[in-house]
Amino acid sequence: MLYESTSKRGPGAVLNDLQLTLHRWVDEFIEDMTRREYSQRSIRVYRYDLRLFADWVGKQADLITPGDLTTEALERYQMHLLLRPSLKSKASSKTMSAGARNRHLAQLRSFFRFLKRTCKLLGNPSAELEFAKDIKTVPQSVFSVEEMALLLEAIPKNTASGLRDWVAVELLYSTGLRRFELLSLEIPALRLGEELVHVLGKGNKERVVPMGSGARIALERYLRDGRAQLVKGQHQSVLVSHKHGGPASEHELIFAIRQHAKRAGIRTVEGFHQFRHTCATHLLRGGADLRCIQTLLGHSNLNTTAIYTKVEVADLQKTMKECHPREKDDPAP
Repeated sequence: MLYESTSKRGPGAVLNDLQLTLHRWVDEFIEDMTRREYSQRSIRVYRYDLRLFADWVGKQADLITPGDLTTEALERYQMHLLLRPSLKSKASSKTMSAGARNRHLAQLRSFFRFLKRTCKLLGNPSAELEFAKDIKTVPQSVFSVEEMALLLEAIPKNTASGLRDWVAVELLYSTGLRRFELLSLEIPALRLGEELVHVLGKGNKERVVPMGSGARIALERYLRDGRAQLVKGQHQSVLVSHKHGGPASEHELIFAIRQHAKRAGIRTVEGFHQFRHTCATHLLRGGADLRCIQTLLGHSNLNTTAIYTKVEVADLQKTMKECHPREKDDPAP
């Protein structure tokens, strides 16, 4: 099999023996992931990132055999990730975030566990590597309650595509669905009578979440008056493209939502995650228990959900400075 390097090499570039071996092992690892029914998105990310690692190894003069892949060598790769520019910020000097570096490390650990399990390596040199700290940040892009009301009002309800967009925003805001969870949603997953939706999330983990009466009303009208005008074929996707009648794409949907937001006078919509952050933050401000929000969002770790509590601390600090008598005047030393 011929391998295409993910790094920029000149014509006729030759991959060294260890690099070729790693590419072959990556392919076997990906086959194992496929058998274990990982999502196609996860498989694509693992394949790309692990090939980046193999290409880096190919450039290291002292890494010749599999035995050279020591913990020290992997620590050098961690340093390489720390210093390399972020792929998302090619025009700037920003480096790869701690979260992105930790993703690479988690992939390496899974990969090297596989190599040990399949007896390709005697040990696991990645076991002693440490994750980067401080990877959780406060969500900055949260809509206000008033902005969400303006957006929902601005979406036209007299066209099939408008009804679809209405459903998308209602579901995002009321359920906190991830982007891929929304786009892959199918009609059998809807339990409209109970105002529930069955979600297949990360790692093929299933959960049932409440959708709220607003989302239910939007869905009922869309399924009755809108979807049939858009759909072509027999697929069961809830959100249908107005261009070709198949499942709506991420690009088509977020473009439409941004147009509605612009008409409503709302600042730029950054992406689907903005509605997820907004859902979680508004629930927390309304008094929802953190573990309830964890279940709704499909977080396996409560620490992931806990980032939203930092938003509340910031709100409290702002309120303190604006409202507390002690903050309005300079206190005596």
